[in-house]
Amino acid sequence: MPIKLVAIDIDDTLITDELIIPQGCKEAINKARRRGVKVVLATGRMPASTIPFAEELGLSEPVICYNGALIQAANDGPPLIHHPVPLELAREIVALGKAEGLHVNIYLDGLMYVAELNEYTEFYSSFTKTKAHPVGDLLAFIDRPPTKILYVCEGSIAEKWQRILAERYQGQLEVFRSKPQYLEFTNIGVSKGAALKELAGLYGLVPDEVMAIGDSFNDISMLEYAGIGVAVANAPAAVRSKADYVTRSNEECGVAEAIQRFVLNSEG
Repeated sequence: MPIKLVAIDIDDTLITDELIIPQGCKEAINKARRRGVKVVLATGRMPASTIPFAEELGLSEPVICYNGALIQAANDGPPLIHHPVPLELAREIVALGKAEGLHVNIYLDGLMYVAELNEYTEFYSSFTKTKAHPVGDLLAFIDRPPTKILYVCEGSIAEKWQRILAERYQGQLEVFRSKPQYLEFTNIGVSKGAALKELAGLYGLVPDEVMAIGDSFNDISMLEYAGIGVAVANAPAAVRSKADYVTRSNEECGVAEAIQRFVLNSEG
């Protein structure tokens, strides 16, 4: 079946290490869209740091944000689908982070809140261009279910707490790493793959009509859902092993190569 929807991760997939979209990727995406193919950005980012990329590409399709916890209209309209973290569990994660001296980001109503500005907020914001709003005591601040919670810490610390908390919250929360320094928490059942399935369903599409392109562990679910799952060459071996095809790296316009191969050159 011809591909009718392409879902693309942003960081280390679509954009280069300099955080720009290569011209070749823009051209391939434009050609695919002119053929009627829908192109969707699927990311762990919040809408404020996702929609500018969608606008740069001229996309009108919704964006998948927060690793699938939110499907947002590209024009920053109301959420189409939203699966926030239950408040009681969110407070537990925030309290643990505070007790262990970990930096905590809370994502609520499209904004990012932190206890204070520090080197971790500077590190995170340098990649995402996201403004952090310091509120002091996060436990006192949080009064309704957030979309996502994230710890920013050293990679070895994130790895340790992922093992501990994935077991502790099995069946209650999704606990995963999108980058070595990020440990993320979303509601149970939330993933890029689940969100992509929901969005494809809204369009009346089946998996064989969908291609997904990504690089990280949080992309595996959508690579497995899509009829064609593509990993960029810079992805870890464990991610590449889940893909149907490995394209060039993000620095070598791998997204464009995959679109050319499976969309523009496809005979259906």
